[in-house]
Amino acid sequence: MLTLLILAACETSKIPPESSHYRVTASALEGAGDYAEPFDYYLSFDASSGESVIGEDAFARVTLSGCDVVYQSVVVGQETAGGSVKWQLNGEASIESAEGDPCVDGEDDWAGTEYFEVVASEDEAIPEGTIYELQTHGTYEGITE
Repeated sequence: MLTLLILAACETSKIPPESSHYRVTASALEGAGDYAEPFDYYLSFDASSGESVIGEDAFARVTLSGCDVVYQSVVVGQETAGGSVKWQLNGEASIESAEGDPCVDGEDDWAGTEYFEVVASEDEAIPEGTIYELQTHGTYEGITE
């Protein structure tokens, strides 16, 4: 279900030139299941604000402060077998830049958390107010042209 929620948020667009490319895996917290899914995140900024693109799809607005990014998607609606569901993703991460700033401990260049909140639901199996928490980690892949 979570994969469907992530993919449903995407709106078609192109990857902005000179975006920072990170290969990020979103996974369930320890003891909360075995979900793990890799994504290509592209971050582009105009000063401290910008957008996040997953694959080639616009996904979220992003704010950068030092080594930390905070991002939020629009509210996304989708139909499930049990009815309509609306949700929103909020995320935060520490990232290492192209300059290699030492902002993340260990081998990763991206370390953070994402929260999917169900903001409205007709599906009894996915109640309004449910929050799915994921940990994210990844590597810096370079700058797009």
